[in-house]
Amino acid sequence: MKYNLIGKNNTFDPLKQILYNRGIEDIDSYLKISKDVVIHWSKLKNIKSAIDVLLHHLNKKHKIFIQIDSDPDGYTSSALLINYIKNIYPDANIVWRVHEGKEHGVIVETVPEDVSLVILPDSGSNQIDEHRYLKNKGVDVIVLDHHECHCDSPYAIVVNSQLSNDYSNKQFSGVGITYKFCTGIDDILKVNFADQYLDLVAIGNIADSQDMRSLETRYFVNSGLKKIRNKMLNALYEKQSYSTKGVINITSTSFYINPLINACIRVGSNEEKEQMFRSFLEVEEEIYYKRKGVYEPIEVNTARTLGNLKAKQDRLRNKGIEEISERIREKNLLDNKILIVNITDLLHKNLTGVVANKLAEKHKRPTVLLRLDEENKFKGSIRGYDKSPIKDFKKLLQSVDKFDFVEGHPNAAGCQIAPENLIDANNIINKLLEDVDFNSDLHEVDFILNVKQLTKSLIKEIDKHKHLWGQNVDEPLIAVQEVEVNKEDIYLNGKTSKTLKFRVNDIEFIKFFSNEDEYNNIVSQGDRLVLDVIGKASVNVWENKETPQIVIEEYEIISGKKKQLLF
Repeated sequence: MKYNLIGKNNTFDPLKQILYNRGIEDIDSYLKISKDVVIHWSKLKNIKSAIDVLLHHLNKKHKIFIQIDSDPDGYTSSALLINYIKNIYPDANIVWRVHEGKEHGVIVETVPEDVSLVILPDSGSNQIDEHRYLKNKGVDVIVLDHHECHCDSPYAIVVNSQLSNDYSNKQFSGVGITYKFCTGIDDILKVNFADQYLDLVAIGNIADSQDMRSLETRYFVNSGLKKIRNKMLNALYEKQSYSTKGVINITSTSFYINPLINACIRVGSNEEKEQMFRSFLEVEEEIYYKRKGVYEPIEVNTARTLGNLKAKQDRLRNKGIEEISERIREKNLLDNKILIVNITDLLHKNLTGVVANKLAEKHKRPTVLLRLDEENKFKGSIRGYDKSPIKDFKKLLQSVDKFDFVEGHPNAAGCQIAPENLIDANNIINKLLEDVDFNSDLHEVDFILNVKQLTKSLIKEIDKHKHLWGQNVDEPLIAVQEVEVNKEDIYLNGKTSKTLKFRVNDIEFIKFFSNEDEYNNIVSQGDRLVLDVIGKASVNVWENKETPQIVIEEYEIISGKKKQLLF
């Protein structure tokens, strides 16, 4: 078990140390974020032109087409925009479309012939050929995006934070840029509607893993989560209230809300995806619930459907992992430094990224899953592994210079490579990483403490600030050394999902997703065990009783010895 102390071992002011370890130096400003950190919408390049064009088409009552991008940021971006436009122009002629799969951007063949304006929230910056095609047909194009972009488009109005030198926040997702667009319209029309949709802004930024060290992004996420207004979001939080324990923060949203939205996008039918999107719109609609023979609000019906789709996705994912794992064994793919697998015909296409994540976690190394397309190219998804030494997997693959493209986030991106280049790419990567050890996790810990130094007050102080944890403001880890426990004081609870527990100094050490084999292995090591533990501080509340806990991430048995007798 490997771990490294990030900074100073300062438990006198643990929150300050944790945030400083995350690269946040002005702690007070971060904890007391105000509207002062908001960047004016006009700093976004091309935004005034985009507003003028939209208002022109609205005033002319032209038909407007909006392509919904195939991820939660895309859905929240388009929902925000349509809800906003319907507030300022109730009779606006808007048509929209969901993608059948995990495509991104506009597919020109799907744009209706009588459309005068196409809007692409959260996508489309690099689609210059499509922009040209639509422009030549007399169709205006507005892009509201945040993805990496190589150049401006001469055939579209591209509003993209990455192209805007005066807009310093590069960690604001597509729904954030769409919100800024709407605040600009607010100012021009002297109205105030955009802030009604800050909950959608929060959900999209969390789902798109935007850096929560960005003061502006953090401000809008905080503001949005404080007041959930959207009926669909309220229905989802209500459905997941047992799992979230009624807590609405970045972590609960990441684990229990956004995965439901993602599941619908990945494995839902077109009808189910369209129903989900309508649920985010401010319309009154009822859906017939056949099982009970009643009509119910669309958001209630959709929330239940999303729960079922998440279960379906999990079944498909697990089946895919089994089949891919068999191929990994057959081909000895773990002999390579990173995991590259041809999954053609093995996995539901829309689950590539989800399964790549799971395989990266399982095998503790960055992973690339590829399938042959109709043009005989390998396309797929890459996922990094956060406990590996490779902190920017996309950059590593780009440096190999064998991929046609690797585009997306540093550790979650899409890629394409010609089959004839794959072996060379793999060999180059093996050479580059020959001295890198992927066989054991390296945990970056905030504190290293002997078990005698671990106090209930420290655990409670850390848990009190759990609303702060998010992307790049990771939940802190503690390395606890020389934890001594008698084997009969170790328990394995639960019928299906087993939990390992023991108490030391009135602090509960708990490990979820354990099993009988693990338990038997531990208690066979001796009558009294000495362990080093890496875990997270938590406080469990049950019937108004607080129990300080260390939720175990990893442990190592240092020694086993005979139990000490009192006399």
